[in-house]
Amino acid sequence: MSNEALAEYAIAKGKADSFYDQYTRKGESQNQTHYCPGCGHGNISKMLASAIDELGIQDRTVLINPVGCGVFGYYYFDVGNVQAAHGRAPAVATAVKRSRPNSIVVSYQGDGDLSAIGSAEILHAANRGENITAIFVNNATYSMTGGQVAPTTLLGQRSTTTPNGRSVANEGYPCVSANFYLHSPHPSILSVLAWATTSRSPRLRGQFVAPLRTRCKASASRSLRFSRRVRPSGE
Repeated sequence: MSNEALAEYAIAKGKADSFYDQYTRKGESQNQTHYCPGCGHGNISKMLASAIDELGIQDRTVLINPVGCGVFGYYYFDVGNVQAAHGRAPAVATAVKRSRPNSIVVSYQGDGDLSAIGSAEILHAANRGENITAIFVNNATYSMTGGQVAPTTLLGQRSTTTPNGRSVANEGYPCVSANFYLHSPHPSILSVLAWATTSRSPRLRGQFVAPLRTRCKASASRSLRFSRRVRPSGE
């Protein structure tokens, strides 16, 4: 939708302050992101921006944007932004946090990025107890490159590289990344959320606020000595 057409509509609720007023990625339509129609990335980004606003940490936040669907976050989030190589966001986030200990460092990663090429980086960052927040957006496929099978693709799920569905014999079992960290002493909050409808937005936004608030209260120490798992009610 063009800017001229958009002007005909009344805006019920404006953007979060942590977003730029205009998105310069698309010169012809600076009110739209690059995400595909129906994709959940836009809503997830909105929840993150709202959480940053609620906690008043815009000036302290550094967002790590690795290769993937979230790579253009620096066009949307009016915070500190660092682009990272594919899968290396936790390593870059570690460097940023250790060099700027008062910052709130957030990596925003898809399933191909975090659970495939970046599986070593996130595993060891969690094991070390790095004082960072990692947001893992799992849609069970490599969406940006054509819908190929990913580590998180479900059994029987079809993709462009598994036209008959994922099988244990050929592709193995799905990688349930969150389960790797359940028994680690270091992750302070591990939330597993299912994004279904925007009607759940207020409760989902709270799940974004909780880990960021923990980072705000934590000292510069790399390790937080408690662990718990947060589940949405009804899961």
